Amino acid sequence: MVSVGFFRRLAFLTAFFAYLQIALGGVVRVTGSGLGCPDWPLCHGRPYPAADIHSIIEYSHRSVGTITGVLLIGTVALAWVVFRQRRPLVAWLATASLVAIAAEGALGGVVVANELASWLVLVHLGLAMIILGFLIATAVMSLPASTGASDPSFRRLAAVAAALTYGLLLTGSTVVASSADEGCRAWPLCASGFAFDFAGANAFTMLHRGAVLVIGAVLVYTLIQALRHPATKAAALATLVVLGLQVAVGAGAAVTGAALFNGLHVAMATLVWAGMLSIALVTLPRADRRPALSRLAVDKRPA
Repeated sequence: MVSVGFFRRLAFLTAFFAYLQIALGGVVRVTGSGLGCPDWPLCHGRPYPAADIHSIIEYSHRSVGTITGVLLIGTVALAWVVFRQRRPLVAWLATASLVAIAAEGALGGVVVANELASWLVLVHLGLAMIILGFLIATAVMSLPASTGASDPSFRRLAAVAAALTYGLLLTGSTVVASSADEGCRAWPLCASGFAFDFAGANAFTMLHRGAVLVIGAVLVYTLIQALRHPATKAAALATLVVLGLQVAVGAGAAVTGAALFNGLHVAMATLVWAGMLSIALVTLPRADRRPALSRLAVDKRPA
């Protein structure tokens, strides 16, 4: 019999590998390794990469994706075994992640076949974040029963902040997909760093940086509020630190265009998304269903 504790460890491990796959996807992009393996699912017609750094990076990304897929299948299967009766939501969340990752795998093949068409890369990353979201939700909602946040307004604030974080990620992906990051090598704005530039693709850069300013303020406010709640305090503190580092890394990526900063930018943005979503999920109530026999026994008690 699989224990609930084992399932929780597996669920969090699966979410970690999903995060690792996204981070490696960022490395693939910033190093220009997206076509290191121009065919799919093989690599230059072979089941292993060529002795080339770009092929190795792209193949590593695919390999982590394969491991993630195996872990995810195990998570889904055990979710139905462990939580089918006691907390069905966990099983359905796990199943949703499996459906999404199947779509992501098919989309990955389409992306390669279309030689990294910008709009497909954007959809690919957006779907990857949704998969990670489902896996985080599966893990968090499998935690011990809790009444969640007692303040409904904080619960709503956390949910809105998580949704805004996802939207912010999409604006950043739009900058990359449009190659706008190559036309504005300054921060916080363009030109000398203090000039607005809405010409061509730079409009996407302005959109993203404006979103960072507005949504970033909402996130900071939400995280400060989360620090006041014992259940979300640790996650809020960690996310607040990562958010601060993300701003610094984003500035470095904008000014230098260095692969290191660009790679860290994607990885840390994903961590912010994971942190904000986790906080929103922790505020929700988690409760096990009473076994049917127990309910029947209660119903048949003499008046």
